[in-house]
Amino acid sequence: MTPLSPSRRWERQIVDLPVKIGIYRSPEPLLIPGRVTEMSEGGMSLYAGMSLKPGDLLEVEFELPAPRTVQAVVRNRTGYNFGLEFVETLRG
Repeated sequence: MTPLSPSRRWERQIVDLPVKIGIYRSPEPLLIPGRVTEMSEGGMSLYAGMSLKPGDLLEVEFELPAPRTVQAVVRNRTGYNFGLEFVETLRG
């Protein structure tokens, strides 16, 4: 993995990880596939083929051998690329 910008609070790494995104706007949760393209201890860059807006609360499920789900808030967007901030930072 390659570091991106040293001026950020946490060092970002370039990744290519599949995830499932849980969105809770209605009584029925909506699960959609997405891809993480950059990640740090405090957040990530996500590509997802749907419209999210800043402030949306999501659950992100990493599709790894041992699945892990974290909560994140959409902080910014450019097209279908979203900047997410984790509700709690990732550790180890």
